[in-house]
Amino acid sequence: MDYAERVAKGLDGEMNLRVWLNAQGLAHVSICQNPESFATLFSSHVKRPDFLLLLESIGLIAIDVKNQTLSKRPVGYTLTLDAEVRRAVAFERLFKIPLWYAYPCEENDQTVWYWISALKALEVGDRRVNANKVEFLSIALEHFERLVTNADLGKLYTHRLPAITKISGLPLTA
Repeated sequence: MDYAERVAKGLDGEMNLRVWLNAQGLAHVSICQNPESFATLFSSHVKRPDFLLLLESIGLIAIDVKNQTLSKRPVGYTLTLDAEVRRAVAFERLFKIPLWYAYPCEENDQTVWYWISALKALEVGDRRVNANKVEFLSIALEHFERLVTNADLGKLYTHRLPAITKISGLPLTA
């Protein structure tokens, strides 16, 4: 898949989440991804989320949509370590706003969303290296929260990290 196709697929995922958030009556802000609208800090060190979602009882969370195909071994999704996870953790540290990844998945003719916090992805993801020698995390589907309606957002409150050994400091160690 070339760059233009990846961008189009990403924009499609963002549009689908926007439609879902609106259908659920959730207060959110779509963030313009134009690089000129961000400080230079965001160019390579800090993640630019796609949305800010207001959860009235706890405040804001940031969301980054990943429009990927479900991996088969293990069944789940992936995130590149440097380009995604480290930048997401930097965003959380600087802004004190949790960042969540949201992946759409078609199940029984409806779109469901699989969400995982950046910190949990770092904690439970299996570190791997692809053919281009890029480090990534393979995250089994069992670690995600499955959201279909806004009533499922309560699952985010109970989303727990198994331990903090991998997130206590960066860079990561094996």
